[in-house]
Amino acid sequence: MKKEPRYFLSVVEEGVMNPKFFGYRAGRIEIYDNQSKSGYAIDEARFLIPEEFFHAFREVFDFKHTDMPVVIEWNMLNYPDERKKYYGGK
Repeated sequence: MKKEPRYFLSVVEEGVMNPKFFGYRAGRIEIYDNQSKSGYAIDEARFLIPEEFFHAFREVFDFKHTDMPVVIEWNMLNYPDERKKYYGGK
């Protein structure tokens, strides 16, 4: 009997209400561990990406199973000017 892979990835799309981000899709990638008894994601990564490649992005991550630990981390710390432009602040 084939054992179910330990980790499962799920893309959850969220509404983008700010007109400043027209043409973008937003959401999160949730990571589930079938050894966790909670039923909730053990981690998540947020995204805000141009709509033009959202479907390809979703194909890469949605409904994927693996036994390998998954770490997804994105930030704009290396792009402070862009971060200020879109998010304001520091």
